[in-house]
Amino acid sequence: MRDIKIDTLRGLACIFLVGYHVIGNNPSNGLHIESGFLREINDLLETVRMPLFTFLSGMVYAYRPLSGNWPKFLKGKARRLLIPMLVVGTLFAIIQALVPGTNNKIDNWWLLHIYPVQHFWFVEALFWVFILIIPLELNRLLNNKLITSLNIAAFLALAVGQPYTKLLAFKGFIYLTPFFLFGMSMVRFKISPLPILPSVIGFIGIMASIYFLTDGVYGRSLLGCVIGIFSCYFLLGWKLEINWLARIGIYSYSIYIFHVFFTAASRIIINKLFSVSDELNFVIGLLFGVLGPIGVYFFAKQMPFGQLLLLGERGRKKTIKQEGA
Repeated sequence: MRDIKIDTLRGLACIFLVGYHVIGNNPSNGLHIESGFLREINDLLETVRMPLFTFLSGMVYAYRPLSGNWPKFLKGKARRLLIPMLVVGTLFAIIQALVPGTNNKIDNWWLLHIYPVQHFWFVEALFWVFILIIPLELNRLLNNKLITSLNIAAFLALAVGQPYTKLLAFKGFIYLTPFFLFGMSMVRFKISPLPILPSVIGFIGIMASIYFLTDGVYGRSLLGCVIGIFSCYFLLGWKLEINWLARIGIYSYSIYIFHVFFTAASRIIINKLFSVSDELNFVIGLLFGVLGPIGVYFFAKQMPFGQLLLLGERGRKKTIKQEGA
């Protein structure tokens, strides 16, 4: 059973993320866009993209939480997160080193994955979140609203200044934890989002305030994290049920892992062969970045060990039903 509202928001998060890497986090990469509508929207969604991904991960976890067998739980998370990080992340770093026109090449190969490879920081940081979850769950500390709220507040406080190392994605771990715990709390404590209209007004109000009243760049500051939490809360209140977005959301993990291969490829090919507007280049890159990883998902399902190495999934054992058995 899947929740179409969660899958719809996952699909929306995928669109935000793929669009971010098509445009680039700054004018020196991606489509090299310095100003205009696409750049402004990309910057505006800074406090929504990764918080929304993590918030939804917390909600999904709350439906199937740790029930006591923590070694099995940890093994499953290591398989799901770390194996694709090591396999696909290494492949990505090698391709970056060999292919002209790519960004952010690796300088110190001996530090590969010790310092995260580009967007793979998220899966490494999320693994540390699950490690944190284990002792908290085993001691039933997350069954109490007050203690859970204090944990969220503590990690938000740690966001002040963010003077933390990127080593083993520790900085990302500090950043992601409050969004994960908040998403978990929404399900565990049956917290209802606001009705649709106040939720729409709330989200649009936050985005409008950032756009008109500030420079729109918060990074991982305390204010940026608080904005991210409220943005997730308001978006959940929209109660979106959009089938095509939900279908994208089903493949959100594959899209997260593989989208950069396709956004970079589309940009390089188009720039070599054609001269098109930034807007058309963006649409093409977005389509490649969403549809390409979905294709990889189905391809991996057919490969021996493909599910494990590329997606972190266990291959389903095929059973043969014998007549008369």
